[in-house]
Amino acid sequence: MILPLTFIYGIRNRRMRLLFVGSLAGLIGFSLLLVLVLDRPFAGDLCVSPNPFKQSTLAQFW
Repeated sequence: MILPLTFIYGIRNRRMRLLFVGSLAGLIGFSLLLVLVLDRPFAGDLCVSPNPFKQSTLAQFW
């Protein structure tokens, strides 16, 4: 929905319009990739240990 709306802005130069649409598509794709990568912070190669949460005030919920 957002990508077709970028053609409304009235940029006459085709190269600039393609650059604008491409950069917007790249930004949306990167945002989705970032959401997928950071979705599970306690799993994977780069993970955060849940031990501080288990030893603090959240210990009652474990």
